[in-house]
Amino acid sequence: MNRAICREALHSCGLLRPPWLARAFDHVDREAFVPDTIWLPVPDDEGLWPLVDRARDPEAWRRAVWNPHQSVVTQLNDGHTPPKPSAGDFTSSVSAPDIVMRKLAALHLDDQHTVLEIGTGSGYHTALLSERVGARRVTTVEVDEGLATTATATLKSQGYQPAVITGDGLLGAPDHAPFDRLISTASVRRIPPAWVHQTRTGGKILTPFGTAYSNAGLLDLTVDGDRAHGRFIGSSAYMWVRGERPSVTLHVPDEPTTRRSPIDPEQLLSGGHLQDFAIGLQVPDISSSHRSEGHTRKVQFVDEAGTSATIVRYADWWEEDAVTVWGPRDLWAEVTAALGWYERHGHPHITRFGISVDPHHQHAWLDDPSNPLGPQAVAGR
Repeated sequence: MNRAICREALHSCGLLRPPWLARAFDHVDREAFVPDTIWLPVPDDEGLWPLVDRARDPEAWRRAVWNPHQSVVTQLNDGHTPPKPSAGDFTSSVSAPDIVMRKLAALHLDDQHTVLEIGTGSGYHTALLSERVGARRVTTVEVDEGLATTATATLKSQGYQPAVITGDGLLGAPDHAPFDRLISTASVRRIPPAWVHQTRTGGKILTPFGTAYSNAGLLDLTVDGDRAHGRFIGSSAYMWVRGERPSVTLHVPDEPTTRRSPIDPEQLLSGGHLQDFAIGLQVPDISSSHRSEGHTRKVQFVDEAGTSATIVRYADWWEEDAVTVWGPRDLWAEVTAALGWYERHGHPHITRFGISVDPHHQHAWLDDPSNPLGPQAVAGR
């Protein structure tokens, strides 16, 4: 695998149609922005993320770098994990070339636009932006000081000197605003007001977007004063912006209630990422995790406030005690109601959903902002 093979694959998929993207791909040396040690996002037989070391296996490293459809992980556990095969959470990566090109094409950049990038990472994406609008029109924000320092040095070595800010990307870059385009390389659950305020009317915000239930959408917003609205233009699974990572501390009652489940959990939980995303838009504060106790498989749901939890057994879901509920909300009832809504509406594609944001609220909708999602949709439609 090398640059030429990667380019051919991207071209064959129609991802280099904008002429500037093809030129940028040719001009920016992706290898310069990838560290010598990386993890692959495919677990080995022991459930660890394999490490590829350029010094030990340069061909494997190069194959990983130029794989058009797979990212390379550059940091685990916020940098606390040393370079070795490891478990843990991905906290920085160089995204796969295909999604990078898809996102940049969707931004509809012209060479006079000013751009705010959230999440500098290694700087590869920043360099591509700089190829289009010039580095002086690019501002990029990175929360991790070490990553920001390394990216700044790499960018400079490759001839790019954008404004690199170490800070919280959710706050944007007010001293450099306003911007014509804002693009995030990490996922959010709520559109920060600062992003809307710092983007010109008519400008675009393009960001991966998810819920506690499912992190899988690419959202394209158009700004109109202090408001923004737009649709999901496809699927996109990215790491969370650090300030948006779901985190729950449970403080539920000791005494639960029990009931049977109306459906087999497998029916819902094997429905795929598009189904999960549609459900998540209706129950955005509910997350799930799988548990095993001996040979018994279970799925647990918790709400973001930590006041409710529900556990469902798989094997005997029809039994009277298969569902155990703590707290005021029956989360399995909410999730199955969201599935029922999805089924009744004919499995709407992700591109029929959208988000509207105003100074006080954010809501998801189907087909039109006047058709909001949420508990009211599940109950009444």
